[in-house]
Amino acid sequence: MSSEILKLQGLVSGYQPDLPIIQGVDLSVSEGEFLVLLGPNGAGKSTLVKTIAGLVPVHSGRVYLAGADLTDVPTHRKMRQGLGFVPQTENIFATMTIRENLQLAAQILPKARRAARIDAMLAMFPDLASRQTTRSGALSGGQRQMLACARTLIVEPQILILDEPSAGLSPKMVSEVFEQLVRINASGVTTILVEQNVKAGLQIASRGVILVEGRVAHDAPADGLLGDPVVSELYLGGHKKEEVTA
Repeated sequence: MSSEILKLQGLVSGYQPDLPIIQGVDLSVSEGEFLVLLGPNGAGKSTLVKTIAGLVPVHSGRVYLAGADLTDVPTHRKMRQGLGFVPQTENIFATMTIRENLQLAAQILPKARRAARIDAMLAMFPDLASRQTTRSGALSGGQRQMLACARTLIVEPQILILDEPSAGLSPKMVSEVFEQLVRINASGVTTILVEQNVKAGLQIASRGVILVEGRVAHDAPADGLLGDPVVSELYLGGHKKEEVTA
């Protein structure tokens, strides 16, 4: 059985102490798992992953990574302890080239390891390797997301958390990004994905968690949620079973 890599215990968080958005979330994620976080608009999905990353204040409850309490640890230290977070926007330096972005991300590594990790990322993302000197602001939306993933993965995190990487992408780009996420997860990196594209998210994940009003409403294998018309109608905007399973 896989060991627990992430544990949220009674987590309450929000931007203001008297207005919590996340309201008592308990969640456990196993090593190597691919979890997709779903829910209606305003459910608190992005707030939850930002809380885990240290970008939203925790009012009560705890966040554990591989058994270590990271609740009050600053974001930059969480990264050093194995938590990788890719925000939805502003996740690359647009005026720098692809290689410069990777070199900057590698700065927290020992000097002797930097070149090898940059080479490893270029091998993992061949579309970036062929454009190393391209200014990142000139990349397509999908390429930017791949670069954001590469920047985060360069330090070999234990867990990769992504906040809606498909937002604003064409269906073709969504497919390419998601295929890369599947490969990343298959390489052993535990993955948590916040996603509005319910069908696509559930098709690549092993487990789905539906958040409603800052609380976990459903937690089940992804294929079960994908084919559940009741769950689709209540929480995901669907009305008929065929809309979810087609």
